[in-house]
Amino acid sequence: MSWSQTNDAFSEGLPSPSFRSGPRIADIGTSYSRVVVVPPERSWRKSVLQRLETLMRLKPGWDGYRAQAVTLDTVTFTLQMLESTCSNKVPAPEIVPGISGDLQVEWHTDTVDIELHVRSANNVHAWRACPETGPDGEELELDIDFKPVIGWIDELVERPADADTAAA
Repeated sequence: MSWSQTNDAFSEGLPSPSFRSGPRIADIGTSYSRVVVVPPERSWRKSVLQRLETLMRLKPGWDGYRAQAVTLDTVTFTLQMLESTCSNKVPAPEIVPGISGDLQVEWHTDTVDIELHVRSANNVHAWRACPETGPDGEELELDIDFKPVIGWIDELVERPADADTAAA
């Protein structure tokens, strides 16, 4: 089987180019087909990229003392983490730098608080407080499995609709 036949078999069933939330196949005008993976469109992506770019420009000592600069590795990992855990429905998080070159990614609503302390790539302290957890919340140490955070963020997005339904 040729590369072209293998690729055609692989690409069969993938979304058409008009599908905007996942990978798309692009015709690049050659005898070979290629899969071009395009990041899903996210309403929060532009503001997050702008914020991360700003934080990348911080110089050592940005706090007036001895704060470390945010590293490219930490910024890249943070963006990849957000792309993997947040749908288009998720509001843009607040992102603040820490003095150790780390990043704090946060969402706060009337009933839910989620904080992801990205200390470095694959080194995240996650905390959430909501009515089910009480004010002390729950904490997790994460490296590569962010499934619990996906659930937390999905609940964050769904909660306002639940509150509106209950009020009606």
